[in-house]
Amino acid sequence: MDVKFCGQCGDPVQPTNRFCSACGASLLAVSEGTEAVRDNRTLRLRAACELLSRGEPAAALGILDALCGEDPSFALARAYRGIAFLRLVRVPDARAELEEAVRLAPESFICRSKYAEFLARLGFYDQAAQQLDLALALPIPDLESKHAAIELRQFSHDKAKGIYYRRTARPRLSALVPRFFSGRKALHAQEEI
Repeated sequence: MDVKFCGQCGDPVQPTNRFCSACGASLLAVSEGTEAVRDNRTLRLRAACELLSRGEPAAALGILDALCGEDPSFALARAYRGIAFLRLVRVPDARAELEEAVRLAPESFICRSKYAEFLARLGFYDQAAQQLDLALALPIPDLESKHAAIELRQFSHDKAKGIYYRRTARPRLSALVPRFFSGRKALHAQEEI
């Protein structure tokens, strides 16, 4: 059976499909030369993802830099490049790459979920939950990605609730009262002397 790959996200697709089930991109009018280039690009992207999963973001960044240099509009490469920057603690670079990936492919589950991962790691749980809600409404490439996104969404929702309650809760008076009275007692003691 002839295996083809989506030019937008790189996932394998059925030759009879008109649209990619992972990202929704049109699969029509792909020439053989272009397909070979995309197949090579997909293999390199998967190699970079494998390096990221093994905890080697610097090595993955080398591959991802080359992919983004060849095609700056390759949204998935930009999303994974943002994650590599995040793991190398280059937060401004990570943010720029992930926001650009979402801008280039707003209907990509992977781009949105990677952006949500970035937001959650920085503690912006409410924004991460919003991105994951948007991502889960899109076509999802596989079951494992779906479960990971649902778990991160639940974690982000739980953390966002805690942040909301901490922001809106009134201070406990018992925490303030002892300091107030201990200062007053010291003041009265000095007046009596």
